[in-house]
Amino acid sequence: MAAPSMCGGAIGAALVPGAVDRANGHRRRIVRRFASCRDVRASSSSSSSSSSGPWQGPPPGRLDENAARDRVMRLASGTAQGQGALEAVQGCVSVMPGMTNNRVVLFRYPGLKCPLDTVALNLVQPRWVVAFDVLANAPRRPGDPPFCFGVTHPALTAPAEKVPEGTDPIPPKRGDVGMVCQIEDIYHDNREERLYVTSKVVGRYKIDRVVSEHPFYVAETSQVVDEVPADDEGLRALREAELRVWNLLKELDALAVKTDEKNSRIDYDMRRTSPDPKERPPWDTRPPKEDERAEMFSWAVVRRLQLDERAHLDAARTTHTTARLAQCEEPLREGIAYLAAMAAVNGATDGGVDGGVDDDVDDDDDDEE
Repeated sequence: MAAPSMCGGAIGAALVPGAVDRANGHRRRIVRRFASCRDVRASSSSSSSSSSGPWQGPPPGRLDENAARDRVMRLASGTAQGQGALEAVQGCVSVMPGMTNNRVVLFRYPGLKCPLDTVALNLVQPRWVVAFDVLANAPRRPGDPPFCFGVTHPALTAPAEKVPEGTDPIPPKRGDVGMVCQIEDIYHDNREERLYVTSKVVGRYKIDRVVSEHPFYVAETSQVVDEVPADDEGLRALREAELRVWNLLKELDALAVKTDEKNSRIDYDMRRTSPDPKERPPWDTRPPKEDERAEMFSWAVVRRLQLDERAHLDAARTTHTTARLAQCEEPLREGIAYLAAMAAVNGATDGGVDGGVDDDVDDDDDDEE
């Protein structure tokens, strides 16, 4: 899974080096420029109305277009956080998506995320409301994907709620890795100054340089993708690792059926990226490219295993799919052993109920598993 193909060729946006003009007139021009372009919101706000009839206003809970624009302009020009956010985010949207110098806003996210995951944000601070509104609605060329942002890894940069009182947070630094998110939907609450953002993880980044710390972190980043083996031995090792993990998944899935453990079943993303072509859903109209499929398969498995922070960080840092798959094998075997024990206790093994029961056992007891 290469990040560019998953997010339409963009992890973020590049910055043309140059000094930021802090004059009030320049700031007001930027506010008008971004607040007047509402691509994401206009699309999502009218999604519930009929295409054949007049627009009946935004869906319940969503602020209408003009009020949303006024709110962002007020926060960006009338609050210190909003003013700082507007200046800090400029470099992230100064060049169209698709460039190679990726400058992204970094959000200190508390949870572990993997490619293919959804990241939902509920934002109330003016700095974030302004920044994400700008990212979602910055002008771009027809067909370009939305601008992206990054979420830090909690094992490297703890979120605010995990920083002990009286201590300074650990800032992101060069070499740190995290996940890249592409905005899918955004809307302002119509009752309070709150912004809701829905995004999807489309890849990984590595920090090359932190360029701003206030009012939030902004960094120049590079893409992190797995290396595709170039030799026959490497390809064979990858193929064998995939098949081992897939066979373990099938064994776990069979036991999950017997024990009714729905969270241990093979999910759609595992199946569509399976190393066995016969297991892939025939209705998948956009199957992954073969040189990206193995990496996507490894991440689909990591998502399900819910690794601890350190193990997840190792999976995020590595650029070798074989190494990530090897991480998954032991947790899968532990899960198989656990479900096998559950199946034995519940009498759900292949042999069924022990045939040596007494003749006077009630029929109801025979049917119990």
